[in-house]
Amino acid sequence: KIRIYKNGWENKVKMPKQKLFLRKADMTDLDMLFEWANNELVRQNAFNTEQISYEEHKKWFKELLDDSKQIQFIMYSGSEPIGQARLSIHMDEAEIDYSIASEKRGMGYGKELIHLLQKIVSNEYTSIRKLVAKVKTSNAASICCFRKNGFSETYSQYEYDMTKCRSEGYHI
Repeated sequence: KIRIYKNGWENKVKMPKQKLFLRKADMTDLDMLFEWANNELVRQNAFNTEQISYEEHKKWFKELLDDSKQIQFIMYSGSEPIGQARLSIHMDEAEIDYSIASEKRGMGYGKELIHLLQKIVSNEYTSIRKLVAKVKTSNAASICCFRKNGFSETYSQYEYDMTKCRSEGYHI
């Protein structure tokens, strides 16, 4: 269904022609977001790959809803929840974290979700001057979504796991 090209992927599955919109999350979204957050691919693409306990998620979500520097959205197609996005605001920048429900991936919703975020920030959060996304290099789908929405790569981060050399019994 998805063709791979030199510069990314092309979507062969089309999303239904229903209105897409974002609404702010509330406590009724707790269980759905818990399920989405623990999806195998979401955990694989997250910087913290560990599964999340329900109690941990519940505590985090309550704190998030009370935090004026974080805004959690749910994206809908008609009456169906499709994905989630969070803005973490730091001065005049906001970092984006998002995911699409597993059964809705590969249909172009990621690109549309990011585009809706850009519109909302432009119109409703005028103190935000820059949107930032941190994406693992292995997450080709997210990289493509951000590029299609005009984001550009500004730097790469390289890491070395010191426990590797210690476990192999040598020191640098």
